[in-house]
Amino acid sequence: MLRPISALTTSALVLVLFATLNVSVTFGQSRWGQTATNGSGLGLGDATTITWGFVSDGTAITPALSNESTDASDLIGFLDTNIGAGAGGADLTNRPWFTVFDSIFERWGNVSGLSFSYEANDSGERIDNTVAPRGQLGVVADVRISGHSIDGQTGGNTLAYNYFPDHGDMVIDTDNVSFYSNSSSNYLGLRNVLAHEFGHGMGLPHVTANNSRQLMEGSINTTFDGPQIDDIHQAQRRYGDNWEENGGNDAFSVATDLGIFDGTDMLIGADANMGASVVEVDPDQVDFISIDNDTDVDFLQITLDSIYDMSFALDMVGPTYNHDGDSSYSLANQSDLDMVLLASDGTTVLADSNNAGIGVSEQIDMVLEAGTYYVQILGNTDATQFYQFGASGFSAVPEPGSMLALGALGALLVGRRRRRVR
Repeated sequence: MLRPISALTTSALVLVLFATLNVSVTFGQSRWGQTATNGSGLGLGDATTITWGFVSDGTAITPALSNESTDASDLIGFLDTNIGAGAGGADLTNRPWFTVFDSIFERWGNVSGLSFSYEANDSGERIDNTVAPRGQLGVVADVRISGHSIDGQTGGNTLAYNYFPDHGDMVIDTDNVSFYSNSSSNYLGLRNVLAHEFGHGMGLPHVTANNSRQLMEGSINTTFDGPQIDDIHQAQRRYGDNWEENGGNDAFSVATDLGIFDGTDMLIGADANMGASVVEVDPDQVDFISIDNDTDVDFLQITLDSIYDMSFALDMVGPTYNHDGDSSYSLANQSDLDMVLLASDGTTVLADSNNAGIGVSEQIDMVLEAGTYYVQILGNTDATQFYQFGASGFSAVPEPGSMLALGALGALLVGRRRRRVR
């Protein structure tokens, strides 16, 4: 729940989050365990598809706050009046304000293993503190968005509140006309409220990180746009990174293909490499990758077009900031990751870098023939670790007979350094 002191100010009261029905899943994390698209049985780190939609005006809302009105939802009329109705009609996707909402779900999907689908239908049941109705494709969305009068638009008033999974419904305070009708930076105030509230709807709690400016702090902030680094980290803890979608990359057969290495350096995961200090996450940045727990594995595929003296580098990245009272909370020191280089069969181990330390970088240097190779990255700690992976090399012209020696070295490595491949 968010409250501003005045419209588009960055100073506000930090309030207790209103939410109900926390779902405890593996390792005690709150996230969706069942959705209309995926069914039940979802757990920590699983990619998830969530449907979302609007309730019709006139839908009943059970008050959740002591000073909240008992009025029915009037959100659609409110948005039509204050942002614009366009051509009107039953298809809400034609409304000019629809893209504001849609962009928030798209942004969360771009930086996590979440996917979203708009559900145009609604069953008409009241908004309250239960999981009923559960999402059902073609009938009702997992997340239903509503709005009515809560507590006015002056003073330390409520902007909106949201329920935790497996519920996720949102109630917007339609008293806040001046705040929500402010079109500055494409309705940044509205967008950050929506992004914050759906953060609760995906299971994220409030965070106290006032010197790092995160979206999930309890006060509205319009000095940045959308989820920030701590918010993205929390989302990936629950749903994995974007690579987890569509089956993930947890086996060499579904490895993320980094393409053909032709002597040009490769680098992925760079957007989380902020150095020691927190910097603002740009809304166009999407290159955030992680191992989300000690059962997650990433497979990367690289094809060499010639013989190269290769160097593969795995760096733990992320800033250090104030997080819930810990002034030296470091995203670069969350987990001990290993890196394994595999041959074209995806199982034969050519090299293994395991420096056995949380936050410690890993590196593999080896001369490799032309062909396809796999890099396996895995975690040894139940924590979510952002990482940056780089591949570089220079052309290696072998002396006569050296390829035979190189093959013998590979066989030796397989015999002496074979380790788990998950």
